[in-house]
Amino acid sequence: MRLSRRTAAFTLLELLVAMAIIAILIGLLLPAVQKVRESASRTKCTNNMRQMGLALHTRYNDTGNLPPAYSWIDSTPPLTPKPEGIGLPVIPMKADWPHPNVYSIPNWPGWSWAAHLLPYLDQAPLHATIDFSAPTVSKRARDIRILPLAAFTCPTDQSTGQFTVYTQYNTVMMDASTNSYAACFGGGGDLANSPQDGNGLFFRNSAVRYNEIADGLSNTVAIGERAALFAQAPWVGLIDRGTIRTTPGAPVYASMVHPAPCMAMARFGNKTINDVWSEPYEFFTPHMNVMNVVFADGSVRPIRTTVPSEILKALGTRAGSESLSLPE
Repeated sequence: MRLSRRTAAFTLLELLVAMAIIAILIGLLLPAVQKVRESASRTKCTNNMRQMGLALHTRYNDTGNLPPAYSWIDSTPPLTPKPEGIGLPVIPMKADWPHPNVYSIPNWPGWSWAAHLLPYLDQAPLHATIDFSAPTVSKRARDIRILPLAAFTCPTDQSTGQFTVYTQYNTVMMDASTNSYAACFGGGGDLANSPQDGNGLFFRNSAVRYNEIADGLSNTVAIGERAALFAQAPWVGLIDRGTIRTTPGAPVYASMVHPAPCMAMARFGNKTINDVWSEPYEFFTPHMNVMNVVFADGSVRPIRTTVPSEILKALGTRAGSESLSLPE
């Protein structure tokens, strides 16, 4: 006599219900995992910036001043009146000549604040290989230009690493590696055309001392985030006659191209952080709702992206005597 054996099985309805439950659980789990990963990345970014703050103070103790936004040697020939000829008057030099094309002004050597901080960021051997009297665009600097450095890379940032620098005419110049951070030029100002006139801690050939920071070290921004996902800039400094431009796919509404001085610096203007109309010379964070900032006292604090532009500009200046209260 044969006994029949019945095998247990899922019905189609039961299978669909099980799949729906699993999908719901995954949907609940993924945001939590992403939140934990972002928290870890932001912690690493904060640690990077703490090291920069410590490096700024250690270098200050050695040199008596903060490093320049970038080094610059004036190589433009002087403008002189035409010589006086027989019977001819001296032709005076015109004072109303148009401002020279910003892309034609040499920006070398161009080594940035980041390059000057290398010995204080456990990169003394790399620093020793740099000839700071030679421009960043020289052949001898190629291997340094393309070298990615974790110290200047935010883990949350995208489009980091090696990228191509273009001229204003969209021709390829050379490759370089990114910096997720920028020195603070100040609150407002034309850092593209007048990179020497910053009211912040960093500008062309700057060497700011602490006694010049009238607003207080704890109220003055030194370094902020400018993510490569927004605008790619070399950590070595300026690429002479190169441009910094909005990264393709950046979360903004306009694509802009700016000259070389904007590679090393950013400023606070009339926009809030991560405004959808932000331009490459402005700060931009890859983090959700906050931007990490190094203050002149070496501390690292988050600034909410909703902080009004008036407060941001006050934080960017070194001696504006503004009265401000930073929202928590």
